[in-house]
Amino acid sequence: MIRSARFAFAATALLLCAFKAPEEKTIRYQVTPGFWFDGIPAFEVEMRFRGDSDGETVLELPSEWAGSRELWRQIAGLEIHGADSLGGYYDRPIIHHRPGAKIRVVYHVQSAWQEDPGFDYEKARPLVRSDWFFWHGNGVFASPKGRDSAPARFRWGKLPKRWSVASDLDHWKGKRTTVANLIDSVAIGGAGLTMVERDIDGAPFRLATLGRWTFTPDALADTIVPIIRAEDDYWGDRSTPYFVALAPTGTPSSGLSVRGTGRTDGFSIAATTGFELKQAKRLLAHEYMHGWMPNALGGLPEDKEAADYWFSEGFTDYLASKVLLRSGLWSAEDYVADKNETLLRYGTSSARNAPASDIVARFWEDPALQQVSYDRGHLLATILDAEIAVGSAGTESLDTVLRAQREAAKGSSARATDLFRETLRARTAIPLDPLVAQAQDGAPLLLSDGLFGACTRIIREQRKEFDRGYDAEATRLANGVIAGVVKDGPAFAAGMRDGMRLIAREAGKIGDSRTEIAYRVADEGGERVLRYLPEGKKEFEVQRLELDGREKDLGCNAGVKSTR
Repeated sequence: MIRSARFAFAATALLLCAFKAPEEKTIRYQVTPGFWFDGIPAFEVEMRFRGDSDGETVLELPSEWAGSRELWRQIAGLEIHGADSLGGYYDRPIIHHRPGAKIRVVYHVQSAWQEDPGFDYEKARPLVRSDWFFWHGNGVFASPKGRDSAPARFRWGKLPKRWSVASDLDHWKGKRTTVANLIDSVAIGGAGLTMVERDIDGAPFRLATLGRWTFTPDALADTIVPIIRAEDDYWGDRSTPYFVALAPTGTPSSGLSVRGTGRTDGFSIAATTGFELKQAKRLLAHEYMHGWMPNALGGLPEDKEAADYWFSEGFTDYLASKVLLRSGLWSAEDYVADKNETLLRYGTSSARNAPASDIVARFWEDPALQQVSYDRGHLLATILDAEIAVGSAGTESLDTVLRAQREAAKGSSARATDLFRETLRARTAIPLDPLVAQAQDGAPLLLSDGLFGACTRIIREQRKEFDRGYDAEATRLANGVIAGVVKDGPAFAAGMRDGMRLIAREAGKIGDSRTEIAYRVADEGGERVLRYLPEGKKEFEVQRLELDGREKDLGCNAGVKSTR
């Protein structure tokens, strides 16, 4: 379907208006896919609202989210109707109008990539193709300044033939939500969209997928539904309408990229096509837990939110693993394997000793800083859960503290980390600040024996750093042509050379230098598989959790589940 659109906006630089009290008139949004703008696939967004009562309204286009900036650059053909004059800047136009005038805004959202982004995918930027789309509301919806809490309505426009669409915004069909909830949304659609619907204790669950995967949509739904039930049970909640979207970001010659994003009443997975169902359970449990963590417990700060990711992401990692074990969706072996991945990654991280200020400043620029924030929080929650249980003789746990915090948040404006400190102190007398300060300053977080019950032990051991022996990033950017092979490294010794083509990784575990890695490569002599231990020269002392053989004993395993 091809439609035309025209550009009808001219801006001059003026000072932005002062803050005014928000207007409570309903803002109406309509999204219509199937457009082309300047020869590029796009979808149309139409807004209708009343201008501010003083005759001046600032329209804020998408700007920054999740480390991506200038999101408004994906917006083209901006039209503003009902204005007497316009000022400001393209991303923040000032609309001059009669007091309370009817304003109509139309614009088109284009893809940030003309090819599959693969590892370069940024979740803030919409993916738009001629026959499908996938987006998060943060990169799509403009809003009048100061009206995040204003009522809003959403609907789909006319769809192209054979298209179907789905979003968590469908839960609000015919009802009012808020502008903030509209922005905190995910949507997917196209000619090849597959839908799976289930009933979870009377609440509808919908899964929407695009692309071909190694599993069926029904198999993915069968994995998600028990997780939803288990986490609802953990919080003592009834299930509510829920939506999950899965979109492909490309088929690279090697490697895997998976991005999960939690929404208020749904979550999304954007992945390269090597994503497998066996990798999904941990990710799905984490994303669904974001239905509570952290917004139901107080939320994140408006500025420098990465400072609190140890709580919003790290605690979420811990709770997800705990619920999977307790519910029987994970075995004791699964749980221990997950803890050991965290311990190994944390113990060998180049950012292990990074202060919190570095995490805040460069979180979205450095993958090691991103991950260490998660892992610090995961280990911090593990330690705290044990300390709370021991200090209260088993009458309290991290669970009871977080549930109490959730109740306290209903009548508090405090952010989640501050409210957690208050609730923890009130219920347990455990001071949180020294432990958090230790972690945030880069001091090591160490687990102690007995932390997981009598059937486990903590072992300390030396590990060499994980080193592929070639430059993985440069190889990816060269479309699989191997680059940066280190001559005295393990890959060179195994026969890898610059200029070979990397076809696939056939064995190995990224981050684990003790597990043999295998790459299928090709050169003028044909294809072959290179195998080697990806060991670098640096050594680290790391902790490892080990089951002592009694994990099948019901009493021992019950102890692990009940206390941790």
